[in-house]
Amino acid sequence: MRSTQNCSGFTLFDLLIVALILGILGTVTTPHFKGIITETKLNEAATELVSGLQYAQNLAVEYQRTFGLKADATANWYRVFDDQYKADPNPHHGSDPPVDAYGVVLNPLSKTWYVKTYDAIYEGVNITAVPIGGEIRFYPDGHSAASDNIFAISLGTAQRTITVNGITGRVSVQ
Repeated sequence: MRSTQNCSGFTLFDLLIVALILGILGTVTTPHFKGIITETKLNEAATELVSGLQYAQNLAVEYQRTFGLKADATANWYRVFDDQYKADPNPHHGSDPPVDAYGVVLNPLSKTWYVKTYDAIYEGVNITAVPIGGEIRFYPDGHSAASDNIFAISLGTAQRTITVNGITGRVSVQ
């Protein structure tokens, strides 16, 4: 007769110990991962706004006329516009660059009109501060104003401040 005492394998006690260790690790690391996800989402949203600002500035320099970015903190969106057509409700798809109603320019990457709504893209991210009047304009030499302009976005308690140097047009994020 063979003895069954030499069988190898996991006992129920071994499996319970492993489950307990995994549970403790999950409890400790979950808040850390949530923080990483929050930071990543907020950084992506800030990068998106910086891209819009830099695109408006590049258009102003390239086409030697005024372009800008308008943001609405209440509705949580922003758009890049051609100041030449800003008050015109008619699209000018044949102009260079193509613009839609009220001067909204074409986004060269997505081939859609350059309007970004944070509620649709980055759930929970809010535009919390915009320059006076909600707009910033860039002029043909790349500057934007006599003083700095500030935008702020937040997600929970985390925040990013985007500053546009009025004299140089340089965009920075803190």
